[in-house]
Amino acid sequence: MRSKLIIVGLIAGLLSIGAWSSHGQIDKTRNVSYEYQVIADPTAWAGQDEGLKKLNQLGTQGWEITGVVQYGDKPPILYLKRVIR
Repeated sequence: MRSKLIIVGLIAGLLSIGAWSSHGQIDKTRNVSYEYQVIADPTAWAGQDEGLKKLNQLGTQGWEITGVVQYGDKPPILYLKRVIR
């Protein structure tokens, strides 16, 4: 009786793992193209409030910050990308 319960439990576990792994990303074959933009950090040259307004404006246009680099005392450089529609 106990061995039958173990077998049923193993089968249920394997089925749930198979069902769980099939709920990953959908449409992995879709080709996505991006466009990129490099800008100076607007919070450094336009002030905090105006800079954040500029970043929010870029965000509503679909731009995402993907990287930030700063060289010495110069303002940070922002690397942005967005999906080409």
